Amino acid sequence: MSAITTLLPRLRVERPLVHAVSNPVTQLFVADALNAVSARPIMATGTAEITEISSRAASLLINIGVPQSAEPYTAAVKAARGSGWVLDPVGVGASTFRDRIAADLLSLTPGPVIIRANAGEVLALAGQAGLVKGVDSLASTEEAAGVAKMLAEKYGGVVALTGEIDYVVSGSRVVRLTGGDSIMARVTGMGCVSSAMCAAFLAVAEDPFDAAVAALHLMSGAGDHAAKITKGPGNFRAAFLDALHAAAA
Repeated sequence: MSAITTLLPRLRVERPLVHAVSNPVTQLFVADALNAVSARPIMATGTAEITEISSRAASLLINIGVPQSAEPYTAAVKAARGSGWVLDPVGVGASTFRDRIAADLLSLTPGPVIIRANAGEVLALAGQAGLVKGVDSLASTEEAAGVAKMLAEKYGGVVALTGEIDYVVSGSRVVRLTGGDSIMARVTGMGCVSSAMCAAFLAVAEDPFDAAVAALHLMSGAGDHAAKITKGPGNFRAAFLDALHAAAA
């Protein structure tokens, strides 16, 4: 696809600084993945530096996987001076606390240029509760694709919807992506890495839609390759990182 063939070489050359306000469960995996594609990860969460880092980064990822309050996320967004920011509303729909934080973030100006979420999270953002268990979706991407388009129109951005089949949708465009492997759902942090890839490509893309397409295309390709040479989730993770690196080399 043209988006990935254009943007991967830019990543290699520009090596953008990506501020990933990520959750501690998956920070190392996210950092390794960003390094693998030649981006420069930095992860600041403390109030003493979060705004300064955001103002210097080329793009910003807000991942609410282990939320304490909305304030650090809000501060990072308000200070961002890069190409935009990505929202990963991890587990939204699982608690009213997460729902409130996600709503607060979506109300900010500027809003997220990309929302990367699974089907249950997309439906929860639209007020359709009961389709998330923990951080896992109980719905399919086909069920959520139409709602993703409504969200994209409402917030004026792009929704990168991931699952067995991925969709990238905006108010006027839809791309359906197949590939990857079912074992990816058993590896903690794959969704977080998908969001980080969106942020990395966003830093070098002229169009957020192209950034999201390139990110999900790269994820599925690396997943396909890793699944062919491994048998379990532990080895899969290492092979997946190697595949990301090979694609970006």
